[in-house]
Amino acid sequence: MRKSIFSLMFLVFISGIAIASNIDVKITPPSGPALTQISIDGTGFKSGEEIDIILTLSAGEKIGLGTEKVDVITADDKGNISVKTSIPMMAKPGTYKLEIIGNQGSYKEMSLIVTDKK
Repeated sequence: MRKSIFSLMFLVFISGIAIASNIDVKITPPSGPALTQISIDGTGFKSGEEIDIILTLSAGEKIGLGTEKVDVITADDKGNISVKTSIPMMAKPGTYKLEIIGNQGSYKEMSLIVTDKK
């Protein structure tokens, strides 16, 4: 009995990884100075999954990116998201970690490059 419970837990864990590996996210443009308008488009999320997009600045400060028009970013019925936002005003030039985290186990880590003024 103990062995079959472990096997079931292992299968659930593996299937969670398989779902997360299908996620594809593109940032347009992929870099720019602070206040640059960007689009974050993603596929491979679960239908209806709520998504957080978190940028970690150099001091370790975490900032949620999203839109002013919605409180929650939600994947559509095909598992897609499309968000228009901007690079935060306080972001200094450098490369920062951007995490896209779903409330149903989806996860994608990327980099966002902040450049000097145009």
